Amino acid sequence: MDIEKKNLKKQLYVVFIFNVIVLLIISKKYSAFFENADTLFTKFYLTITTFSHFFLLGALPILLSLMTLLLTKSKRLTKGIHMLFSVLVILIIQIDSTIFGQFRYHISPIVLKLVFGKRSGDIFQFSAINIIIAVLFVAGLIGLQFFFFFLAKKAIAKDIKLRIKATLAFFVFATLFSNFVYAWSDANYYRPVTQVKNVFPVFYPLTADDLLDSMGLVDEAKAKRNKELTNTDFSNKTVNYPLHPIVSETSPTRKNILYLIVDTWRYNCMTEAITPNIYQFSKKCQLFDNHISGSNMTTGGVFSLFYGIPATYFDTFTGQEIAPVFMNELQKQQYDLLIYGSSGLENPPFNRNVFAKVPNLRVSSKGENPSDRDLTINNEWMAALEKHDPKKPFFGYLFYDSAHGFDIPKNYNLKFKPSLAEVNYLEMDDDYNPALLYNRYLNSLHYIDELIGKVLVQLEKKGMLDNTLIVITGDHGQEFNDCKKGYWQHGGNFSKYQIRTPMMIFDASKAPKTFTHQTIHYDITATILKDYLGVKNDLKDFSFGRDLFIPNKRDYFICGYNQKFAIIEKNKITNIYPSGLFDVTDGMLNPLKDENINYDLVTEGLSEMNRFFVKK
Repeated sequence: MDIEKKNLKKQLYVVFIFNVIVLLIISKKYSAFFENADTLFTKFYLTITTFSHFFLLGALPILLSLMTLLLTKSKRLTKGIHMLFSVLVILIIQIDSTIFGQFRYHISPIVLKLVFGKRSGDIFQFSAINIIIAVLFVAGLIGLQFFFFFLAKKAIAKDIKLRIKATLAFFVFATLFSNFVYAWSDANYYRPVTQVKNVFPVFYPLTADDLLDSMGLVDEAKAKRNKELTNTDFSNKTVNYPLHPIVSETSPTRKNILYLIVDTWRYNCMTEAITPNIYQFSKKCQLFDNHISGSNMTTGGVFSLFYGIPATYFDTFTGQEIAPVFMNELQKQQYDLLIYGSSGLENPPFNRNVFAKVPNLRVSSKGENPSDRDLTINNEWMAALEKHDPKKPFFGYLFYDSAHGFDIPKNYNLKFKPSLAEVNYLEMDDDYNPALLYNRYLNSLHYIDELIGKVLVQLEKKGMLDNTLIVITGDHGQEFNDCKKGYWQHGGNFSKYQIRTPMMIFDASKAPKTFTHQTIHYDITATILKDYLGVKNDLKDFSFGRDLFIPNKRDYFICGYNQKFAIIEKNKITNIYPSGLFDVTDGMLNPLKDENINYDLVTEGLSEMNRFFVKK
């Protein structure tokens, strides 16, 4: 019996080694994103760290199976536990590497909430081929485990030397080396090493700033300068928003206000061919050719549009259900609120921040897919407008989601051909040709344009255009690996492809004009509150925005959300992560050296970002 147990343990070890090899193969996907890894020492460190980290992740199944054997004495259950957790570990790392490859973030509670939370189907659409591939992959992993046990049994029978002690000794050395080097690098802000914390999943290395400082192993001037840039903990602060009570003077002739928001609208995709109705309407508008969203994803894009402040406040405002000054003022001035979101308002939880105080809020739309839901909101909006009392001003919000899901109705007359028949997100890597996907994206925008065209025609027929202020923009942009860094869609970086979006404002009293100066989502509600809702406060009391119509040069702006944000200058992006790490790139995401960081400007930006926080 002891021999059988011994052989089983050897089998488990051999299978464990095979699984570590599989994990190391997957780890190459992460390693492709290391920057500034040119020196021999950095390459050696990253190699050692890769081995030790994925060896440790792969050890979870064997530790659990050995514990099972100790407690139950059951060989079959022990093998089952080992197989189950081996499949789970490999599957999770494979999924995480795919997510990281496209978006540069890991599986986290926020990601899981978006995927599995309320109305998650409004955000993520998986094709039949995606589901089939996933099922086949899991089945393949299960079969692989049986094959590994078969090979392990053969190896044990041949009495192959396993060199367990030598392997474990090397693992201990690699782990200690990796952590000690990281601790020094973290204290001295040596980014070629510390970047590994952002690249590898569940990587929690040793830090020892105080100890190394006491030993004289820290560049104190550099550490102090860098520490100011990474002080982004808001947990010990309370909110003071707005800074002063809002004072406003209601106009006797209140204009209706209508926001038409296109989810995932790339900045160069407002043309006569792609969006003919919007394009023709833009000739009557104030058109802003260099407009930036407040973030690279919906969470921060919509938040920045309504609050006029960075979405680094998103979590705090959501927790306390603090509504924006803009919405409060609309309600104070007795506007009817007509809110129609194609994607749900519970995930992300805009029902708990932007629309927190809206009574009887409509939080979801009927439809099996984004194009169905877009049609639903259009029809419901048009029906509501027919019944609306013309004596009362309204605020309308229509959020179209088809472009986000690359979705078009069945049998839709495609404008752009050839177009991808079905989207397979798993194919998107550095070698993927986006031509067909891009055409499908353009077709989805063309469909949205048809819907918006109907909204505009209805307003014109009812004679409401003269008294309606209309804002048409996107919540963020969309990338098709434009920077050649393996980024797809949005949410992964702060290049212009992910944050620039079209924007226009229609006001019948203003002559059409095109503005080329940089404007940001922050500026929209700030300008409307001041010019149309009669707010007398200084804009800084409630917004980071400026007057849209007055060209103002910004030295920098803040873009992003709680999990990742950036200080963006002309052709320079300083990314700041929740881990406390940061890096700097040019506009095309090529890494720059620390010498290129304008520490005074970035420090000023971080200080400004805290404007509505007060230390406890």
